[in-house]
Amino acid sequence: MTRDFQALLLSYAYVGVCVLGGEVAARRGAPREWARKFIHVGVGLWVFGALALFEHREWAVVPSLTAAVGNWFIHRQRLLRAVEAPADNLGTVWFALSFSAVLWFAWDRPAVAAGGVLAMAVGDALASLVGRRFGRHPYATLGGETKSLEGSLALLAGTFLSVLAALTWLPGLSPDMPRVPLALLCAVVAAVAEALGSRGRDNLWVPLAAAAVLAWTPAALATGLGVGAACALAIGIASWRRGSLTPSGVLGALLIGTPVFGLAGAVGTAALLGFFVSSSALSKAFRARKAGVEAEYAKTGTRDLGQALANGGVGALAAVLLGVTGDARYLLAMLGAFAAANADTWATELGVLSRSAPRLVTTWRTVAPGTSGAVSGLGMLASTGGAAFVGLLAVLAGVSWTALPWIVAAGVAGSLADSALGATAQDVRWCEHCARETERRLHHCGHPTRPLRGWSWLGNDTVNVLATAVGALVAFWA
Repeated sequence: MTRDFQALLLSYAYVGVCVLGGEVAARRGAPREWARKFIHVGVGLWVFGALALFEHREWAVVPSLTAAVGNWFIHRQRLLRAVEAPADNLGTVWFALSFSAVLWFAWDRPAVAAGGVLAMAVGDALASLVGRRFGRHPYATLGGETKSLEGSLALLAGTFLSVLAALTWLPGLSPDMPRVPLALLCAVVAAVAEALGSRGRDNLWVPLAAAAVLAWTPAALATGLGVGAACALAIGIASWRRGSLTPSGVLGALLIGTPVFGLAGAVGTAALLGFFVSSSALSKAFRARKAGVEAEYAKTGTRDLGQALANGGVGALAAVLLGVTGDARYLLAMLGAFAAANADTWATELGVLSRSAPRLVTTWRTVAPGTSGAVSGLGMLASTGGAAFVGLLAVLAGVSWTALPWIVAAGVAGSLADSALGATAQDVRWCEHCARETERRLHHCGHPTRPLRGWSWLGNDTVNVLATAVGALVAFWA
């Protein structure tokens, strides 16, 4: 009790010094972001003091819990210039709460506790500072905030190095756990969590996600996932530089590629790369001939985070289930999902080149090229070819030839499901100025569009998720 009480006093004294230093610097003209991050990093590093000085976790979390209450009051009353933030940004409160949670649940595993907190204290600080100073390639988060690819990569690098140091020097991991791959996997997950956070909530998600990866990743899967993360990062950056991915699309590549490359082996790698490379190439091919039709699509060309998740999310989930359960049916489900995504992409990119008018899949009446839910002979042929392409790559990588017909069938089924949804439930709009059907809420002519049919919440990305799910289910039950 005496030792815990002394540690408690030291905690408040240390945090007070950090806050005082940042506030004095801010009031003397230092950039507010630098003063804010001085406090942020300094307080985060106290995790080492908490682990070393306290005897009981019940006492160890008291400073951070009281800090959460104090930070909320300071934020509401705008008492400290160094930590001022927009009214809806409770980042300082979330960080104190996540610090408490990580310290409590990983008390007996110091490497996990320190690694989770360092992902926020070091990685997030670098993301903010580098992003503000060097960020040249912004992207919008799912919450509507703007972040930069440079900042996200800085967080990834800072988290990797700081977490690797914690895993190397602190106890709490089994001897057979590979440290470098685990630190890299943790860094990738932290970077994605930070990029998806908004209004300061990344201060909650980053430490919790990082600690969860360190605590629950099985040693048998750590190497594969770490290597998968490295491959996904390299491919994502290269694809961004070639114009195939937006900055947010690089995050999508990490989310999709890490489990597929890491858990589905050569088969998953061949299927995912086959889909991504071929669909990206077709998106750029015949661009002049497709320009008029593509202008009506909600999204085209360079893929962003939403498109990456919509086309690859189901396949990535199947890869995770494959790694967790070892059930080979999830490998087929993954292939069915990628076959469906590739079939739909090939049908879309090549079908619009058909010389004959397409027909709406529900009524079979002729419609204009590019109409949601329309199919053509060339499009169906392209759809079959796209599914077969993924299937053949999977066979060459090790899947039995007997699975090929089912993979093709799954891909075509998913593509047809996409067309059926496009003709019935997908949000399709009408531009009165151009008298033309479109998927855009603001038409390329500059005029807003009105609803024509379908549900307003069912956009193209959601339809792609459902279509790939159909492909996965068909292949799973084959």
